[in-house]
Amino acid sequence: MFKEYSDFMTAKEAMDALGIGKTLMYSLLNSGEIPAVRVGGKIWRISRKALSDYAKKQTN
Repeated sequence: MFKEYSDFMTAKEAMDALGIGKTLMYSLLNSGEIPAVRVGGKIWRISRKALSDYAKKQTN
């Protein structure tokens, strides 16, 4: 799943991959529902695996 994306994505790429909006994406990141790290205190990096795990959980 999401094989066309690199191993780590920006929040924008993750939004596009999931087809969700900015508000929901940042809510999921800030709550930890989608595990991610902040680089330089500003830029989110989300692993493709974390995004895939989240998407699978939502379809069950």
